[in-house]
Amino acid sequence: MQAGCAAAGILLLLAAVGLAAEASERISDVGTLTRDPTALAGVPWWTGAMSRLTNLCWAAAAALNGLAARAASSPHRRPLLLLAGLCAVLALDDTLLIHESILPGHGVPEDLAMVFYAGAGLLLAWLWWRTPWRRTVLAAFFTGGAFLALSVASDAAHVVPILVEDGAKLAGIVAWCFCGAWAHSDMLALRQEQQIEVTSGAPRP
Repeated sequence: MQAGCAAAGILLLLAAVGLAAEASERISDVGTLTRDPTALAGVPWWTGAMSRLTNLCWAAAAALNGLAARAASSPHRRPLLLLAGLCAVLALDDTLLIHESILPGHGVPEDLAMVFYAGAGLLLAWLWWRTPWRRTVLAAFFTGGAFLALSVASDAAHVVPILVEDGAKLAGIVAWCFCGAWAHSDMLALRQEQQIEVTSGAPRP
């Protein structure tokens, strides 16, 4: 599992570097890539604050669920690891606007990317439903999925206020952060209980 996580992290990093290198060929000033967007645009510091917070929460959700996967045993490890991977991919996508700007520029429709994410989400939901979890962990996962689905539906409808779309997205990601945190806490508690049982069952000298 550790090797798989490391390989996935390296692939994501290489993808980000490749995208930056491709963009830098059309940019004469490298500071356009390295400096803060608000400083470049000359807008107030709070511009895009909710978007930045959303990106941070994506990264936190990936890290928390990955940490929970490390402490988990079968059958919990795979669902947590897949959720962490999906959050990591969405963090990169949301930060670099991959499905909105980059992929359409290379002939890949935005709708195709959304279909892929929807399929991945449904597959993950089926896997989570089949796995035994504590109620709070399962509720956090499906609550997060429901809010994210609401965000996608709001984006597609184009009639819902932008605050509803982005607020639902942020709420969904935060729910997935709690999902990883609570699952990790449960996994650690289960390990401690198993160690106590082994210790208490050991013959005394």
